[in-house]
Amino acid sequence: MSRQKDDWYPTPTDATESFLDVEKFEGSVWEPACGDGAISKVLEAHGMDVTSNDLNDFGYGQSNIDFLMEVRKEADNIISNPPYKLASDFISKAIDLSVGKHAWLLRLSFLEGIARHTRIYKNFPPARIWVFKRRLTIWRGDEEITGSGTTAYAWFVWERGNYQETKIGWI
Repeated sequence: MSRQKDDWYPTPTDATESFLDVEKFEGSVWEPACGDGAISKVLEAHGMDVTSNDLNDFGYGQSNIDFLMEVRKEADNIISNPPYKLASDFISKAIDLSVGKHAWLLRLSFLEGIARHTRIYKNFPPARIWVFKRRLTIWRGDEEITGSGTTAYAWFVWERGNYQETKIGWI
């Protein structure tokens, strides 16, 4: 199976719901890779003030917004499932924009890598990593879900100014 051209893999509702059971956010939230609104809709259902945009038009939020070109933050927090090939860039951009708290749904293997350690983890380790006890089923946005998950995922959470030891929990 080939990758979806723009790395659009909608987030299952239960992935966001279980994350919100363990992580609280104060203030507004920005979803800069909103796709079809999978995460944004859950956040809104929880009463959060959400700004949703994406580089592409997948039918939700404002399109043609390149998060990596932004010069100011749109909200107090970020919660997103970024294009995996750009995940390090998205995290670095959130750090550069001084976003108070930002959370990213990523493959657990995102913990690996010398370049990633040097670029991000060495100076800006995540505050918390929430590992899913069960593997998520995440399929390309243009396909019907026809199986179960084979990849381990986790929510990686950064908080501005919190650069101590990373805590790991399970959801």
